[in-house]
Amino acid sequence: MKVYEVLIEIQSIGIIVLITLTLIFSYTPLLFKEKSKYSADDLKIDVNKADQTTLEKVPYIGENTASLIIQDRQIRGYYKSIEELKWIRNFEKVKEYLKVQER
Repeated sequence: MKVYEVLIEIQSIGIIVLITLTLIFSYTPLLFKEKSKYSADDLKIDVNKADQTTLEKVPYIGENTASLIIQDRQIRGYYKSIEELKWIRNFEKVKEYLKVQER
């Protein structure tokens, strides 16, 4: 009976060690998470500098809209505010991906 009790105790310790190691390794990446090198604004496309191909990569902007943005930019000059693009369909969704940098 003594051997059986020792085996149960060893199993219990093994289970506790496994649970402890699992918890330690599952939270370790959270402790050492790297900060991004870029801010959210750095990842946005500047509509004053973007070409047709770049604008087409923006969600909700297709070939026609990208072309219209470039034509509008050529006519009126550089945009001063992202709000000047309110005429774009799905503007509320698109504006999250665009920015207007000050010149």
